[in-house]
Amino acid sequence: MKRDEVLTALKAGEFDGISHTYQPYSGYGNNSHQTEMSVSWGSIEVTKITTGKFFDGKENERFEDRTMEVLSDSEALDFIETHPYYFSQRRPDLF
Repeated sequence: MKRDEVLTALKAGEFDGISHTYQPYSGYGNNSHQTEMSVSWGSIEVTKITTGKFFDGKENERFEDRTMEVLSDSEALDFIETHPYYFSQRRPDLF
C-alpha cells in the first residue's frame, strides 16, 4: 500500500461515501461485537457496537453499547491497511 498517496486521497475526499458494517463476532459470555465504518471529510468514523444481556436478579436484561472513534492521518492509514478491501475498490492503483 502506498501510504502517502492513500493519505492524500483520503484528505482529498476520494474515499468519501464508503461505509460498511462488519459481521458481528461473539466475545466473552453472551456478548456480541460488531464494527461499522463510514468515511467522510478525510476521516474515518469507526463505531464499535457491543450487545448482550445480563441477569439482574429477576430476569435477563438486554443492553447495547456504542463507542464511536474518529480516525485521521496515521490512525486512519493503519485502519485502511487492516481493512483495505473497500478502499482498494475505489482506488486500486494505490494498493
